[in-house]
Amino acid sequence: MSSIHPGLQGSLALIRNRDAPEQEWLLFWEEQNQQYETIVAHRLERESFRECLDREIAWQLDWRRGKDYLISHMARLHIEQELQLPGDEKPLFYLVEAIVVDPYGKATREAIRHHESAVWLKAADLYQGTTSTGKAIDPRLVALITRFELIYRSSV
Repeated sequence: MSSIHPGLQGSLALIRNRDAPEQEWLLFWEEQNQQYETIVAHRLERESFRECLDREIAWQLDWRRGKDYLISHMARLHIEQELQLPGDEKPLFYLVEAIVVDPYGKATREAIRHHESAVWLKAADLYQGTTSTGKAIDPRLVALITRFELIYRSSV
């Protein structure tokens, strides 16, 4: 399946490596699904898209809010429509924001380097749907990236 559940109402993290010569994006290997996925946050009542993503990043990665990463105040994309993503039997209503996140500080970069399931991927990999080693990238994430051009396609 995918961390992007059918009919998602929440946020997607677009975690970027600003230090790389060619922009890279951080994904995490999900053993159960046998694919790389991004962090997805489901909105709780009265929670903004940004707040739910902040909560989920802090919890999943054990990063300190406001210290280890910066979350954009502006979403790269706001989806409020019916979509039929891979795996959906019919079009479903999605309410999703894709938000850029920048890891901050030496300790955070080291934590990413030592995170066993984390990998930095280039835009070409994300648009292609597989890594250079042939591992799958969440097809639902790939569909969103491709359809809405969530990341810059310079190298694609």
